[in-house]
Amino acid sequence: MLESLLNNGVLSAIIGFFVVLTPLILVHELGHFLAGKAVGITILEFGLGFPPRARKLFTWRETEFTLNWVPLGGFVRPLGEDMIRPVDDETVSKERAELLEVLEQRQISGKPKAVNEARPLGRIFFMAAGALANFALALVLYFIIALIGIPQPVGVALGVLEINPDSRLAQAGLQAQDIIMQVNGQTFRSNAEFFDQLNSRGESITLTVQRGESSEMVDLVIPSESIANGETQTFTEISGVADNSPAQDAGIQPGDRILAVEGEPLSYRGQLRDLIYAIPEGDQIQLTILRGEESLNVELTPRINPPEGQGRIGVSIGNFIVSESSSGLNVAEVDQIGTVPLSLLDSLRYSGDRFSEVILTIARLPSQLISGALSPEEARPVSVVGMSQFSGFVLRESVEQGRITPILDVIATFSIALGFFNLLPIPALDGGRILFVLVEIVRGRPIAPEREGMVHLIGLALLLSLSVLIMLNDFINPLQLR
Repeated sequence: MLESLLNNGVLSAIIGFFVVLTPLILVHELGHFLAGKAVGITILEFGLGFPPRARKLFTWRETEFTLNWVPLGGFVRPLGEDMIRPVDDETVSKERAELLEVLEQRQISGKPKAVNEARPLGRIFFMAAGALANFALALVLYFIIALIGIPQPVGVALGVLEINPDSRLAQAGLQAQDIIMQVNGQTFRSNAEFFDQLNSRGESITLTVQRGESSEMVDLVIPSESIANGETQTFTEISGVADNSPAQDAGIQPGDRILAVEGEPLSYRGQLRDLIYAIPEGDQIQLTILRGEESLNVELTPRINPPEGQGRIGVSIGNFIVSESSSGLNVAEVDQIGTVPLSLLDSLRYSGDRFSEVILTIARLPSQLISGALSPEEARPVSVVGMSQFSGFVLRESVEQGRITPILDVIATFSIALGFFNLLPIPALDGGRILFVLVEIVRGRPIAPEREGMVHLIGLALLLSLSVLIMLNDFINPLQLR
């Protein structure tokens, strides 16, 4: 049922909003609420959604918990502020008197404290607590993800590029474009191990292959005698050659296949790079290359400080291919990724590393955009609409894969982004309000509530205008998710 709903783009975005974004905003406001309680600030209302109010749910001490009609997260309204800005002394006095009367009727003792009556550091903690709650949630979710398991190589898989249609493997059902995942229910760590298992003694061999765009798993049962006992040849394909590079000067061309370095045959992916980077500065190396049916040797001198992205000899590496003669089987070796749970200590380390990675990625966006490392489309801001679209897309993938970790990772990442954005020193945001407290500390007295309120109103108007423009762009140019 859920999977069918998520196949509808609009419904998946709506579900993604309620599953991902609404809880993040509520966690943010819960951080403000708990911090306010901790520093003694009186919280008048904790709202689910934004006004107009639908109904009051219940009252706990001095705080009313309300349900509101606009389902965009929630808010916390402390004594001394409306939802946007500080209020004047007269309004604070009126609200205090009304609250004292209510508390007296309930026989609750205590003196209500407005926001500006708290110490500056207490107010900074209260204002920053929403972002801190978002950061804490992200750390917890990353920790849970690591305990459940993170994607890691668990072996290799072999993508079938070519196969002789008369071979026993082809007659048993193996096709080009199949991806061989297991032999007799077991993964394998290298192409050599695969061919060893393929030719082991026994009545039959069962290959598990992934087939087609649907990634259907198919079991192929093959008699084991002389399945693929011919010679194997391994090589690395060259997909591109950089201009003015040692490889170009040596005559290497895209499509060439490198068989050996200094006479040492290549037997695993990454070996070409390992061997080249082991060459001392200034030394020349010999590469054995297969071009069509012709084998030739070329010599070149690797660079020590190559241009970024080119490597020491200036080639782009394509597939690592294994060719088996008796069956005409050509396969490309790729990592087989599985979910591996981490220990408690490693999960803590993963949580911290992933958190730092996301923070640094967000902080670097402006400089990468200015330098051209990111295109405007790649760094485009997205509104709640775009975030909901993306959340729905990932939620659908999580359901299809039967894995909760992809959507947990999105929730954690968006939680960091929400906390980071709210700490920016922009009027109407928590960071902007913190800035006013810092100014108060420096000048020794607070800025008049009317002036601060006007700044926040202007900031809010600008933020809302920008949000509308970004939202319209998300409607007109939806995110290209697949």
